[in-house]
Amino acid sequence: MSIFISTGELSGDIYAAKLSAALHKILPHERLWGMGGALAEGISTEWDNALLHIIGLRRIIKSLPSLFRLRKELAEAVVKRAPRAVIVVDSPDFHIPLLSKIRALGYKGPVVYVCPPTIWAWRSGRAKYLKRYCDLCLPLFHFEEKALQAWNVRSYWCGNPLIDDLDNFVPVGASLPDDARRVALLPGSRRSEIKALLPVLQETALRLKGMGLHPVFSIAPGLDEASKTMVRDNKAGIETTGISGRNLMHASKFVIGASGTTAVEAMLLNRYMIVLYKGTSLEWRIYKMLTHTPFVSIPNVLAEKMMFPELLQDDARADRILHYVDLYLHDKDYCDGIHKQIVSNRRLMGEPGAIQRWAESISRLVNS
Repeated sequence: MSIFISTGELSGDIYAAKLSAALHKILPHERLWGMGGALAEGISTEWDNALLHIIGLRRIIKSLPSLFRLRKELAEAVVKRAPRAVIVVDSPDFHIPLLSKIRALGYKGPVVYVCPPTIWAWRSGRAKYLKRYCDLCLPLFHFEEKALQAWNVRSYWCGNPLIDDLDNFVPVGASLPDDARRVALLPGSRRSEIKALLPVLQETALRLKGMGLHPVFSIAPGLDEASKTMVRDNKAGIETTGISGRNLMHASKFVIGASGTTAVEAMLLNRYMIVLYKGTSLEWRIYKMLTHTPFVSIPNVLAEKMMFPELLQDDARADRILHYVDLYLHDKDYCDGIHKQIVSNRRLMGEPGAIQRWAESISRLVNS
């Protein structure tokens, strides 16, 4: 009477924690166990997903034996204990090979993929693995469901869980005093992102201060201590805060930061965001070679146009960032157009209650 759940990173931990709370209510006798991080509450985390947070090609190659051992250990545990379902969340580079191993060893139970790979954006070949290994995919956006179903992958979209957290948002826990000049700077939730973006954001922050604005760096929860120290001791001496990124964005005039879920959160908080991405030359070449979407940021995908500026790779510079800051602050038509589009995008995010509907769909699979 158990369900195996595996997450690979912070965002996956958060979704898994919410899902586990809903599953405990619907399936109270099921034990939830598997791999996760500190925020994967409600799950008996027998394996720490920290091993998956590897930076740099050299370290990845060096860590391959450990990753193969971890995959083998997880797969063997699943087959031996025969949980009534297997749930994996995001992190496809680890989870797709894990599902392959689980199926190869003979697991016949239902497999659910929460936040499945973005086959609509790149590496569409993964769809054949989702079709082969998964009984159900639970994507975050309606356009993802369309892409999955076009590949004959069983998919169910029922809204985005962020709606429950951010509609009519009220800050929870620590908050910041009102300050109409505050700007949220989000350098990322991974050390690799922070190392790449912190120098650009430091220069930007100093120039924002010169404009009379009040930049504040966010220190993301779940960061390792070295990364937290890197942000806290930034060379520009800019203020930092450990309160949630949502609370910081809500208390700010606009946002500048790393591409990812943060852009969707900013959109739902009705905040303008300048989206940044800066990787290694190899990462960028691979991205350009494999991607087939004109946009990096989900709000832009939803809008089907460049709503939030995307400054990628060599374009992620302080002067380019400040160009869009100036545009937002001083061009009323531009500013009004952004917020009108935000309202339109919100309608495409679905209705509240997605996590509950996820749990109900998993319960039906378990009990069928």
